[in-house]
Amino acid sequence: MDENTKPRHWGRLLTAGVAGAAALGLVSAGSAAADTSVATANAVTVGVLGVSAVTSNTVSASNPGSGATQTTAQTPALSLLGGQGGITAGTLVQTAVARADGSSAACAGLVGAGGVITVGADGTCAVTGGGSSGVQITLVAGTVIKADAILASCTAASAGTTTNTVKLTNAKVFVAGIPTIVLNSSPAENSGVVVPGAAQLGLRATSTPAGPGSVQATALTINLLSGTVAAVNVGTVTCGANAKTVPTNALPGPAAPLSAAALAVLGWRFRRPVLHALSARSGSRG
Repeated sequence: MDENTKPRHWGRLLTAGVAGAAALGLVSAGSAAADTSVATANAVTVGVLGVSAVTSNTVSASNPGSGATQTTAQTPALSLLGGQGGITAGTLVQTAVARADGSSAACAGLVGAGGVITVGADGTCAVTGGGSSGVQITLVAGTVIKADAILASCTAASAGTTTNTVKLTNAKVFVAGIPTIVLNSSPAENSGVVVPGAAQLGLRATSTPAGPGSVQATALTINLLSGTVAAVNVGTVTCGANAKTVPTNALPGPAAPLSAAALAVLGWRFRRPVLHALSARSGSRG
C-alpha cells in the first residue's frame, strides 16, 4: 500500500467506526427513568347522615417524572363549610407536592387564624403564625376542642417507602371552660379517645388506599354521639403510590434488531479495508 492509498483506507475505517458507534448508541441509549408521583390534601370534610355534605375540596399534585416540582396549595375560607362540623375558629390549609424524582408529600388540616403551612424538601410540614388556641371545634354545647394546630402530613417515594405524621399541637378538650382531656400531640396510628357524652375521637387514622407504596392519614376524626353530623374529618392526606419507571430503549422494539443488522452490513462492507490495513501494518512491522 503506497502513502496515497493509506489515507483512503484509514478514512474508510474511521467511517465504519463512526457508523458502528452511532448504531450501537441507538441500540443502547435508553430514556432516563421517569418516576411518577402523586399526592392529595383535604383540610376538612363533614359528613351528614353518612354522606359527605360539605368539604374544603381536595387539592392534588402529580408529576410524570420530568419538569418542575408540582405544588398545589390552598387556604379555603372557613365559611365554605357553612357552619357545619362545629369548627368555629381556625384557618383551612391544604398543600400537595409532587416531584420529578418520584417523591411526593402533602399536608392538611387546621391552624390558627393567619397561620400558613410549608412543605419542606424532605416532606416535613411546618407552621408559621396562627397563635395559641386558634383552632376551636365545638362538639356539643359547652364541650370544645381547642388547639394551636391539627395537621396530618405524608410522604411517598417511588422505591415504595412511605411516612405519615399527625400533629395535634397543644390540643385539649374543654368542658365548661375547664381542660379535661389532653390529646397526644403525636398520636399512634389508628388510636382514639372517648369524650363522655359528646363524641368519639379517632386519631391518626391510617390506611393504604392504593396498596403498598401508598398511605392515607387523617389527623382527627370526630364521630358525634348525637345529632345529624355523622363525622368530621380534619386533615386528610394521601401520598403515592408512586411508580418507578424502568428505562427503555429509545428505539421501538424492532429497531434494536435492525440496528444490529445495520452493524453487520457495515462490518461486511468494510471487511476488506480492515483486513488489508491490518495485513499492511503487519507487513511493515516484519
